Amino acid sequence: MNRRQLLAASAAGLTLGLTGRGWAQEKLGGSINVLSWGNYIDFALPAFEEKHGTKVNIDYYASEKEAMNKIRAAGLGTYDVVFLGVGYEEVAMRQGLIDAIDVDRLSNFKDMYAPFQKPKESGQHELVTYSWGANGLIAYNPAKTGGPIKSWKDVYSGKYKGRIGKIDKANEQAYRSCFQAGFEYGPLTEEQWATIAKTLEADMPQVRTIYQHYDEMAQLLAAGEIWIADTDDGGFRQAKAKGLPIELVYPEEGFIAWYDGPCLVKDAPNPDAAYALLDHMISPETQAQLGKELGYAPANQKAVPLLDAELRATLGVDDAEANLNRVQFQRNLGAAYETKATEVWQKAKALVR
Repeated sequence: MNRRQLLAASAAGLTLGLTGRGWAQEKLGGSINVLSWGNYIDFALPAFEEKHGTKVNIDYYASEKEAMNKIRAAGLGTYDVVFLGVGYEEVAMRQGLIDAIDVDRLSNFKDMYAPFQKPKESGQHELVTYSWGANGLIAYNPAKTGGPIKSWKDVYSGKYKGRIGKIDKANEQAYRSCFQAGFEYGPLTEEQWATIAKTLEADMPQVRTIYQHYDEMAQLLAAGEIWIADTDDGGFRQAKAKGLPIELVYPEEGFIAWYDGPCLVKDAPNPDAAYALLDHMISPETQAQLGKELGYAPANQKAVPLLDAELRATLGVDDAEANLNRVQFQRNLGAAYETKATEVWQKAKALVR
């Protein structure tokens, strides 16, 4: 996934101070078959293999759909663990590809931040959070804006007309406008979609440009063409690492977060080793190392003391912790939502000259 590759590059060279604490050394032996994105969990596997005596066989994939197709093609009883992104665990569960997770078997689960301990509406846990990040945020240059920005209301107050940039992503623009309009993130009525369309129509004349990716956002901010931009936490960190004098805002109206992590494949042939790997991936030590390797804030709160001051600041851990209680998690809202978001956004884009 692009965000993983980008964050891995932006995190290079950061330092991490770990304590000497170890993990439980239960020897399980054998091997375990895992589906994962390339170079996403590899750094954490040597420690797992050493402490459990279990060899990890990784089969890489490029997308969640490919991962699920691999499970079907191989047949249940082949893979033990699959890493899935936000919403796909729900799809995999409906299709009978994964089992619910017994979190009582995970010693580190109790140390996850509270939002990551919440089960699905069914009461089940289908995934444990390995990594996460916030979307729908604001980046701005305070030297240009002349003061702090706290909300989308501030952004579109009229004071910054012609100095605002927006990302060309229909879904993101839909939920940003959803929060602006005072709605909860989730399925929307036709009346709510009409309000979102009007919100975007009011905003777009104040927008200077629409960009395709966060590298372009950083370039526009650096050149002073825009002072305020749509971003996520990863895009902000990448821009900040380039020396830009920008600040990050978790908007007062709300924001959402993505997450991903390991799931237990149905009929896993090595269930004990599978649970051991799930527990390992959410351990404080792995979560702290994740910050160094890929640039993500930890999902396990006990990882925070293991981060050195520089890395903690770079990852924006304090701000992330302070805003976690307000987060709404992204989920799969279906094809109709995707189609409507694209329709509304395409019409709004035409208003930027």
